[in-house]
Amino acid sequence: MADINNRVILGSLRYKFSPDVDFGVKLPLSQSSSEMPEYDRSVDVGLSQLYDDERQASTIFRPSGKFNIVFQNGLVGKCPGSSPYNPFNNNLYYSNEAASASAQCGNGGAVVGWSGFPQYNEFDFIRTDYDVYGYTTTGKTLNDYHVKFVPQSASSYNWMIYLSYPYENDYTKNMKAEDSDGNQFSWVCAEGIPFVIENTTGYGQRLISFKCPMKHGLSVGEYVKLNFDYNGNDVFAVYSLGNGFDGSEYYIFNLYNVGYTGTTFTSGTQGTFRRLLNPTNSAETLSKYYIRKHKIISNPQDSVLVKAGFELNSFKQQRKYFSESYTPNYKSRIATKEGCQVYTVSFNSDANINGSVDNQKRPITELFISTIWRGYFGWTMRTSNSGNPNNGDPLLEGWEFNLPSQQNGKPALWWSKTNTSSRTNITTNYYTTPSGGSSLKFTYNEFLNSGDTINGDFCEWNDYEINERVISDYYHKFKFNPALFSVIGGSSINLPGYYYKPHQTIKIRQFSDYIETGLKTSVEGIPDYATYSPSQLLFRWRDLFAYGFISPNGLGVDYPFTNGKHYPFENITFKIIPEGFYNINNNLVNDPLIDGCE
Repeated sequence: MADINNRVILGSLRYKFSPDVDFGVKLPLSQSSSEMPEYDRSVDVGLSQLYDDERQASTIFRPSGKFNIVFQNGLVGKCPGSSPYNPFNNNLYYSNEAASASAQCGNGGAVVGWSGFPQYNEFDFIRTDYDVYGYTTTGKTLNDYHVKFVPQSASSYNWMIYLSYPYENDYTKNMKAEDSDGNQFSWVCAEGIPFVIENTTGYGQRLISFKCPMKHGLSVGEYVKLNFDYNGNDVFAVYSLGNGFDGSEYYIFNLYNVGYTGTTFTSGTQGTFRRLLNPTNSAETLSKYYIRKHKIISNPQDSVLVKAGFELNSFKQQRKYFSESYTPNYKSRIATKEGCQVYTVSFNSDANINGSVDNQKRPITELFISTIWRGYFGWTMRTSNSGNPNNGDPLLEGWEFNLPSQQNGKPALWWSKTNTSSRTNITTNYYTTPSGGSSLKFTYNEFLNSGDTINGDFCEWNDYEINERVISDYYHKFKFNPALFSVIGGSSINLPGYYYKPHQTIKIRQFSDYIETGLKTSVEGIPDYATYSPSQLLFRWRDLFAYGFISPNGLGVDYPFTNGKHYPFENITFKIIPEGFYNINNNLVNDPLIDGCE
C-alpha cells in the first residue's frame, strides 16, 4: 500500500528554473541475497548531500571585502589665527608654499598660517605617520606632540568598520531636498516622494509634468496618489515619463491634462506622491516610504583591516618634497596628497543570524559592511567648550539627493549646522593636547558597539510586489573644524566637507524574482513570512533560493562554505567625495628660496 503521508515534489515546482531529479530506487535483477544480523545496519552516506544539507541549514557568516579607495584631496585651507596650531600647520601638503614662506619672513620669522591640504594620512584607512616630529612623536620638548601614536591602533584612528543589517523602518524622519532649479522641498519620509509641477506639452499633447529631486520609480500605466486632490480625487494615472532629455524619465512623470481648471495643477505647485498599482486595491498596492535603520552586530575589535598585498588602485600616489625653506618649522620633508593603497577587511567573530529578521520581518538576505568616520586626530567636528556637539559641527547624515548637484557647487542647505535633522546619533568626545593646551578641543566620534543603531537608505516597499526599492543611498559628511583648519571660501554656517557612503552591501541570500501564491490547505511549505492577500484570498510570498543555486538570469549566491560557516566576499569601491574640485597639481620640487630667512 502506498504511503499517503509522503509526497514527492518536482524540482521545477520548487524553483522556476531548477531541474527535476529522478529519486527512484533502481532494483537490480539479481537473485543473490544475504542475511542481515540483528542490530547490524550499514548506511551509505552521500558526502555531497551531507555537505549541502549542512550548508543550507547554517546561519553563521564570516564576511570579508576588499576596499578600493577612490579619493580626491580637494579642499584647501589654512590654520587660522596669529598663532596657528603648529602640529597641523607643520604637516600640510602646501599649495602656495612660496607665498607662505615670504609672508612668514615678512612677519619677522614668526610662524603664520600656511595654506595647503591635510595630508592623505588624515583620510587613509591605516595611518603610517607613527614617527612624525612634533606630531606623533615628541618634538623639541617632551610636550611637543599632538597624539602619542600607537602602531597597533593605526587602523582605528580615522575609520571604524562594523557589520550591520537593516532591522527596522523609520517613517517619521524629516527630509529636505533641493533640485538643480533651486526648488526646495520639505516633507516627512512616510509622505512619499516630493515634486514640483510644471505645465507643458509633449508630442502635441497638453501635459502636467511632475519633476522630482530623486528617482520616482514609476512606470507608464501605474498610478500616483497625491497629497492633495482635484474635486475630491487624489489618484491619477501616469501618462508618460520624461521631457525628451536623456535620463529625464527617471525624475519626471506626466499626467494627461484633460482640461483641469483652477489652481490645483498650477506650475510651481509642490507636493508629495505615493506609487499605486491598482486604485481598486489601494490597501495592498499603495507603496510605503521610510528610512531603513541598521543594527550593528559587531564590536570595534572584531574587524581586521590589512593592506591587500602589493595591490594598488589605478590612481597614482601624489607626493611632493618640501625643502626646509618651504616649511613653517624649517624642516624638510616629503608630503603625500593622495594615495592608491587597496585594503582587505575581515572579521574575527561570527555573525549568527539565526532567529533574526530584516526590516520587513523576513529572513535576512543582506549584511552590510558599515564604515564610519572616527576622525580621532581632531581635524573635523568642532565642539563647544562644554563638549556638546549640538553647538558645533558633528558628523552629519543625509542622502544622495542632498549631495551638491553640480561641480564646484555650494553645500546644500540640508548640511547647514542650523538643521538639527542632519545630525547623526553617534556620540562624540574630545581631548586636549600639551601642544594646544586646554583652549583647543579635538573632537572625534566614539566607537559603536554591537546593538547600536544607525540610519540607512531612503526606501520604498510595496506589499503586492513584495519588493523593496532603494530610492536614495545614505551618506555621511564630515567638515573641518574651522578653529583648527579653515577651508578657503567656506561659510561659517554651512561649511564644505567630504561625503562618503557608509553601508556597503554583502548579499548572503536571494529572494526569487517571481511571486508564489497558495493556501496552506493545498500547498506545503508556505513560509512564515508569507502575507495573506484579502483580494486574492491567497497567501503570497517570494521563495528563498538555496545556497549555490543560480537562476538563468543570474540571481542567487554561491560562495565558500566550510567548517559550518559561510564566507561571502565583496569588492567595494569606497568613494570619499570632496565638496568641489580644487585641483592644484603642482608636483615639482621648488627652487631654493633665498630671501635672508634661511
